[in-house]
Amino acid sequence: MADSMFTPTDVRADLDRLEKLLKRLATEFEMFLAGSIKWPPWQRHAEVEAIVRHYAKNPPQRTVERFRFNTMVHRLRTSLERWNRRQRLIEMEGHRARLAGPTARPLEAEDIHRPHVMVETRATAGKLDATQARDLYTSYKNASRARGLPVSGLSYRGFARKLDAAVGQARERYPGRDVELLLDEVGGKVRLVVRPGAPRKEDEPVGR
Repeated sequence: MADSMFTPTDVRADLDRLEKLLKRLATEFEMFLAGSIKWPPWQRHAEVEAIVRHYAKNPPQRTVERFRFNTMVHRLRTSLERWNRRQRLIEMEGHRARLAGPTARPLEAEDIHRPHVMVETRATAGKLDATQARDLYTSYKNASRARGLPVSGLSYRGFARKLDAAVGQARERYPGRDVELLLDEVGGKVRLVVRPGAPRKEDEPVGR
């Protein structure tokens, strides 16, 4: 049964619509937090959640589209947490200022340079398969485009070559270890982080 706020059509078109709504939601939340509009954008949020609910119950069949959807949902949840934290800080600051007067010290703002992970995957024993590489490329490109970053010169071949080199270096430094690949955002910029994964339980020594 279709949601009253959303009627599914083509998966790709629906995901494009979701991406546009996420951008508008982000803009409207920033306007609300800046005091430009009076109420939070709950209507826009409800439109986004209607699409998310549908595809959470009916995941896209294609790997790339499913990965794209999961990336956007992760971005939505992370953004909502950040917006809620900022709103609470603003409300606390206002309440504190009313109680203490002009001598009150301001609360610390959220550090926008702290990394926010959007996508995470693991290469077992440092071996990354083609599907993981393609999905990381697609997510990296989509995340960069969503933030207004240039992507016209970003080719899959070049991305995969750099990715293979980074994974290879990690594999040489930590032989036999899994490798974690994180797609995160720091200060509005998207980056790919390659690092050794924590040892698996079956690899941990037992006793002394």
